[in-house]
Amino acid sequence: MTKLVWRIAPVTDLSQMLVGADLEKSTAIGNVNLYHFQVEGQEKIAVALADGQTLVIEINSKESYRRRRIDDDDTESL
Repeated sequence: MTKLVWRIAPVTDLSQMLVGADLEKSTAIGNVNLYHFQVEGQEKIAVALADGQTLVIEINSKESYRRRRIDDDDTESL
């Protein structure tokens, strides 16, 4: 399964991201602005909040797969 990561950033970071981005879609809902865009092939969604912060959501490019660790003592019962 693809994991998403999110972070909070100042709205000035969003404006810098959008300068070099390919904007797919944007819309305003009340005091919130939503942006769907791609930067260097990476798809992102940003939510510009009324308080001057931005929520940036993107696919985790450094996915680490979780694996269960089996202790040596447990292998005897297998």
